[in-house]
Amino acid sequence: MLRMLKFYPEQVVRHWDKIGYAIERALPPIMDSRKAGERMNEVLEAILAGRLDVYIYVDYEDEKPIVYATIAVAILSPIIGSDKELLLYSLFGHRKIGEKLMFEGFGLLLKYAKSVGCTVITAYTNTEIMKEYAKGLSGSQSFTYIRFEI
Repeated sequence: MLRMLKFYPEQVVRHWDKIGYAIERALPPIMDSRKAGERMNEVLEAILAGRLDVYIYVDYEDEKPIVYATIAVAILSPIIGSDKELLLYSLFGHRKIGEKLMFEGFGLLLKYAKSVGCTVITAYTNTEIMKEYAKGLSGSQSFTYIRFEI
């Protein structure tokens, strides 16, 4: 069974070489053109300040953890209204994931989003499978921006 485990700031610092690599490889296209090192320092600062949270998707085989993905998310509050948005800031797959585990992982993300009061999940993606998934769930897709209403 797939699990979504949170990395707390001190754990992120301890494992920054792997976490930073995963986030950097999956940076959203809305990033500006500054140097990657500076951007990654800002990402780490956002994690340490609690503006960005890091989770891993893990499954266990014979009590041994297998990490499938690293995900960074941010909860965005609107200027007007009360509907919060869960932004999938980055999602990096460490290994191929089958359709069953993908749906299981998205189900965990939906539960998490609901538990923190979000009504929408948004993301930027460059993978066709995620764009097709958004389309199949009646999510809007414009190039690489996807949005799921909860």
